[in-house]
Amino acid sequence: MDSEKSKPQNRRRVVATVIIGIFIVIAAAGAVFYCTFFPNPLAKSISPNQISEGTISVTGESDVLIAYFSLTNNREYPSGEVDAVSSASLKIRDGTGYGHAELLAIAAQETTGGDLFPIKVNDLYPDTYGGAFDRHHSEMGSPIRPALMEHLETVDCYDTVILIYPNWLSSLPQPVLTFLEEYDFAGKNIVPIATSQALGLGSGPEQIKSVCPDAVVAEGLSARSEDGVKDFLIEMELQQ
Repeated sequence: MDSEKSKPQNRRRVVATVIIGIFIVIAAAGAVFYCTFFPNPLAKSISPNQISEGTISVTGESDVLIAYFSLTNNREYPSGEVDAVSSASLKIRDGTGYGHAELLAIAAQETTGGDLFPIKVNDLYPDTYGGAFDRHHSEMGSPIRPALMEHLETVDCYDTVILIYPNWLSSLPQPVLTFLEEYDFAGKNIVPIATSQALGLGSGPEQIKSVCPDAVVAEGLSARSEDGVKDFLIEMELQQ
């Protein structure tokens, strides 16, 4: 009798456990989706004119190129102050707002001594989360290649290209594809570094291989911090 009575109780426990598990999965998926675009919701507010327009340092004297795409340098801003909810991965350093990808690129330059080049579009992304997401979703997987604002004279002097980008819905932002298709990277080593901790590198390395079939694409890194990028590049023996 006792075993018969316990069966309904066991079923209820199983059902409750399944329901709780479903809620946890949904919450985790929502957090991953949100953090893909906005991983720093506690950032302080800052005026748009205090946000970096992109750090660039190209001398042609290094055999390493660090090219990076940051939404922070590639979007419109509303009037008044902005924060992380409306400005993606905004981090404030010495009164200037930087995107996560830009900070990782600066860390890579400090380690390698390489040239630093921001991938910037002519047609800026919208200032809202929904607008940025909708545009990427419409561009993703299409032949659309947004025109770039800045261009390199040549990439012939580089042996290694460190490519830093946010992992958007497990894919490269389309401007990164524009950059890759603009130059001949045959025979060069391309090192992918994605800023999304939750989604890893996504399909980025496969996309790079597709558009740069004659390049050597490294395993890459899903970056958690600037120190992590430095350690990774030292392990690859790319320090200056």
